[in-house]
Amino acid sequence: MMGQHDRSELFYYFRLEDQVPDTHLLRLIDKHISFAFVREKLKESHSDTGRPSIDPELLLRILLIGYLYGITSERKLVEELRMHLAWRWFTGLGFDQEIPHQSTFSKNRHGRFSGIEAIRGAV
Repeated sequence: MMGQHDRSELFYYFRLEDQVPDTHLLRLIDKHISFAFVREKLKESHSDTGRPSIDPELLLRILLIGYLYGITSERKLVEELRMHLAWRWFTGLGFDQEIPHQSTFSKNRHGRFSGIEAIRGAV
């Protein structure tokens, strides 16, 4: 008799932390590099009023993933981020959190941060 696997939509206990090996490149980067400097460098580019922006550290981490894995399309980068567990872990994005829209990267790169040396050297 042939078996058939039924897909289920049940909730499973799952931690991203447990899925990324200790030797994974992104885990090693996270262990040795603090990205806290990003907020300090970009503080002058953000207003004290209005809606909160997307965390600039998150944007940098996503762009770093694109650079490390050779993804030059922001659209493709966002699509791939939906599927890779290690990438989700590195960015701190849970499965229930929204990934920034691809246009966010180009708007920031070509607009708000175009004159900032720290960003120009990173992209």
